[in-house]
Amino acid sequence: MAPRERRPARRGTARSAARGKGRASRSARSAARGTGRPARSAARATRRRGPRSAAERVTGLLVMLPWVMARTRVSIATMARQFDLTEAELIEDLQMAAVCGVPPYTPDALIDVFMDGGEVIAEVPLVFSRPLKLNTAELFALRVMGEAALAMPGAAADGPLATALAKLRPLMPAGADTVAVDLPKARFVKELRAAVETCERQEIDYFSPSSRARTTRAITPRRVFEDAGRWYVTADDHLSGADRVFRIDRIERVTPLGIRDEPRPLTDDDLPWFSADLPTVTLRVGPEARWIVETYPYVQRTERADGGLEVTLSVTSEHWLGRLLLRAGRSAEVLEPATYRGIGVMTARRVLARYEAGA
Repeated sequence: MAPRERRPARRGTARSAARGKGRASRSARSAARGTGRPARSAARATRRRGPRSAAERVTGLLVMLPWVMARTRVSIATMARQFDLTEAELIEDLQMAAVCGVPPYTPDALIDVFMDGGEVIAEVPLVFSRPLKLNTAELFALRVMGEAALAMPGAAADGPLATALAKLRPLMPAGADTVAVDLPKARFVKELRAAVETCERQEIDYFSPSSRARTTRAITPRRVFEDAGRWYVTADDHLSGADRVFRIDRIERVTPLGIRDEPRPLTDDDLPWFSADLPTVTLRVGPEARWIVETYPYVQRTERADGGLEVTLSVTSEHWLGRLLLRAGRSAEVLEPATYRGIGVMTARRVLARYEAGA
């Protein structure tokens, strides 16, 4: 659908400016009122795999904003279901989008999206409806990023991205074709994607850094996905008899077994990042160490008034926890259990002893 042109009279008026300035407050009121299903949204949020990264949120907005702008007005509940988000997550992302734009950051240069009465309302700002003009550096960067995305597993070689890149090539300056984008190949992603489609069991050799052990096991791949630059496979693990998530770059061998299991679709809420039998640790984390919840899956988190938080993590090994505490330094403190409170100090002493022994 072509973008709908804005009526000129609405731009530059006091009403338009007031609406732009009041966008955040309306979003906040909408969030405060709720959407009629707070219990369900809160319960679902506690089951998700930790916080979404900034890259994940921005990538999602690049898909969501054109979708909602094409429809102008959509209920929050409908949009959350469309993009597999909780309503709280959707509201948080749209509040971030509402304050994004281009200089001079006046209301007509911001993304025109706000929430009111349980609905998301969005229109195409004039600045985004004008033809895009790129300089040479921007054109080159756009092509490199596009070709990198096209080289990722699962990208369609003849899809819209490939078509857009073909249109960019005649615009590139002389000599641009001498630069090639060569990404490292992700081993076994293609094979495991195929196994997801056929539900065929695979025998894998897997290395676990936490236990420093290699195991051979049969798995039935259920879903292959990328998170924070790494590829994972969710699978029925026939060795443990439970669902497991395996990092694909730690798989050393994949062999089809010729056994086909029944299909079983999974959602994000079903991803079994850690066994329920693993011990947990609760940390008090300062603002400087918030990267912990942006890097590792967590069981629960509570925001603190000082910008820090309390977070509960599953502990795969004391070695892993010690290294985590060493990296965080004084910005992370073990609250419970008491048996873990000395691990950070002991790890620091062992590392120091190694340095002194090698000096």
